[in-house]
Amino acid sequence: MDLISIIVPVYNVEQYLRDCIESIINQSYRNLQIILVDDGSLDDCPRICDEYACKDHRIEVIHKENGGLSDARNVGVDQACGKYISFVDSDDRIAEDMIESLYDRIVGVKADMSVCQRFLIGESGDIKDDDKALFEDYVVYGNKECVHDFMSSKGIDTVAWGKLYRTELFQDIRYPKGKYHEDVFITYRLVAKSNVIAVSGEKKYCYRIRNASITQSSFSSKHLDAVIGKCEIANFMEVNYPSELVYAQAGIVYAANQCVWRMGISHCFNKQYMNFLQSKYRSFETPFLRYGKNRFFSKIFSICAFISVNMVVKSISIIKN
Repeated sequence: MDLISIIVPVYNVEQYLRDCIESIINQSYRNLQIILVDDGSLDDCPRICDEYACKDHRIEVIHKENGGLSDARNVGVDQACGKYISFVDSDDRIAEDMIESLYDRIVGVKADMSVCQRFLIGESGDIKDDDKALFEDYVVYGNKECVHDFMSSKGIDTVAWGKLYRTELFQDIRYPKGKYHEDVFITYRLVAKSNVIAVSGEKKYCYRIRNASITQSSFSSKHLDAVIGKCEIANFMEVNYPSELVYAQAGIVYAANQCVWRMGISHCFNKQYMNFLQSKYRSFETPFLRYGKNRFFSKIFSICAFISVNMVVKSISIIKN
């Protein structure tokens, strides 16, 4: 069996860390290098990591100064010795056969990447949805086809976790330090280096919804990183895959919608942020309406924001007050 490196960035998640590590060490696929990157945690995480390293020889612990999620992932990638790499966030857990399932698929068709789906769990670990497969498994052959599947939001999503990658994909790619939504800046580049991707509709990754997580926090300029990342994708597609540009432009508006909504519920009325978002609606509203896989509410929302981001933010703030 090939060695697989599982990289777990760890920061102040003592409440969930044991659950996460247990789900990894109990994987049905046994030939693992488990890299726990303690990113300067201030709680009991460093001790928990060391405790498990003493129990399981497959676990390697790296203690470092806090540098953020991207930096922790990069340190793990640098340390990885496996033929394949997978990421698990330290407040999540994975199904017992997730790695085996991803490995069988990636080896079976000689893929560069294999992908599974997620199901949601609450802070206490309670399951928020069912475990039924979302769709039939399929394989994407051809570089352009891989990029199209990703851009058209079929079965390959942006998040780093829930995937198994050939380590060679990261040869010249690292996550951007200091960014929120760091996956937005990187996953499309990994897909663009792939010629075969195996996609499973099965839910194997357990994503925990936490009130204190990055995606649940109050609005700040860092949340605009998602829009900036989508703009980078659009620039890349325009040069390398012109037929995918409309999907990239639609993605910019989708990310802007999320920012406007969060600004409203956070009562954030920063004019600089709103002007930045307004410019994106004025530039990319048409691709979003024509090519995005959007529900009726999303389209109405974006049309209103096209008219006035300020109006939408204030309206949401009043409704959610």
